Amino acid sequence: MERLSKLSIPGVLFAAVFLAFLWAQPLRAQQDSAYTVVPGDTLGAIAARFGVTIDALVAANGIEDPDRIRVGQVLLIPGADGLMPAAAPSAAEIPTAVVRAQAGDDIATLAARYGEEPTLVAELNAATPTRRLFPGQPVRVPSRSVPPPPSLGLGAILSIDAPDSIVQGRTGRLYVTTSRPVALFGRWTDQTLHFHALDEQGLLQFAFIPVNALLEPGMYSLEVGYITRQGVELKRTFPVNVVAGPYDYQEIVVAQEKADVLTPEVVSAERERVVEVWSHYTPALLWRERFRRPISADYPTTSPFGTRRTYSVADIGNFHAGQDFGAPEGALIFAPAPGIVVLAEPLAVRGNAVILDHGGGVFTGYWHMSEIKVAPGMTVETGDVLGLVGNTGLSTGPHLHWELRIDGVAVDPMQFLDEPPFEIQE
Repeated sequence: MERLSKLSIPGVLFAAVFLAFLWAQPLRAQQDSAYTVVPGDTLGAIAARFGVTIDALVAANGIEDPDRIRVGQVLLIPGADGLMPAAAPSAAEIPTAVVRAQAGDDIATLAARYGEEPTLVAELNAATPTRRLFPGQPVRVPSRSVPPPPSLGLGAILSIDAPDSIVQGRTGRLYVTTSRPVALFGRWTDQTLHFHALDEQGLLQFAFIPVNALLEPGMYSLEVGYITRQGVELKRTFPVNVVAGPYDYQEIVVAQEKADVLTPEVVSAERERVVEVWSHYTPALLWRERFRRPISADYPTTSPFGTRRTYSVADIGNFHAGQDFGAPEGALIFAPAPGIVVLAEPLAVRGNAVILDHGGGVFTGYWHMSEIKVAPGMTVETGDVLGLVGNTGLSTGPHLHWELRIDGVAVDPMQFLDEPPFEIQE
């Protein structure tokens, strides 16, 4: 008995050292080094989880396109030696999916609907659990809580949210979610769409879809895609129904003394001048909020956008490309959003005119001023005075003509007072 007690102390010390050695070793899997792809996975996330490179995964599994792995696919993990992935990734490492908020939602109620902790969903969206959401706002949640959508078969493109229909003269929005930043392209009728990232990672992008007010109602094709790293074009085409707008007809009678100076040559030269200005493209979006009214609410609309028109003079156009507000001469005209003055000069048809570049192919114009208060190159903020209401150019009385163009297409500016330019979380 005495001998046993003497041996027990070194035995215990040996056991402690042995166990400490075991605990210092990485936890190992009982099976070979393999991993089964689950919804929300990307090759980059899997590589980071196991501490290997994407190139190593591609080589070990004979993957032709790193953007095209499928749920259920078994991947060999080279060099991982059976190491188990971390059991509790941080919020930044959790695969996410984008869902849309419903009316009355805040982060907490949306999280509950998907069976997730409000604090986690708040962290994924850099928000608080009580942050109010507007209907349709995109919100990131763990992809485990969202049933996987049918595969688009478009590599890095995970989802495309395209409108089913757009009214003539209105602006649609296109949203695309990707697994990694890619240079998306979009084609709509004869237009090339421009995409803008809505998150820091560049995984959620949107584009305006401006619809010409005179585009014939009917079905049109919207094309979305990108070029893979291997130079292959992946794209998908969506049908979009253009619906007839509720536009009236109007005949404009112009005083003869004004009509005499509006020769076809003058009208054509002026059209070329303004087209040259709004054909320029500034990639950066200079505003984030709804537009504000460019004139006091005391002054009502006298002629809405889209009205079909005929003129008693030269061929000026066959529809009203802006919104007219009746106001006395000298009334203040304000910038509805931040922008850069790219034109401020007298024109024959448009009178004293100002054009603002708001970035992203979006321009606004202000015609018939009695006085211009800004100069080209100036940066303006929401509410800055641009000029005074007047009756210059082809005008039948003092008023402000307010115009909004996207990639050169005239669209209803009043839509930008009613809706945010895009769905984004601040």
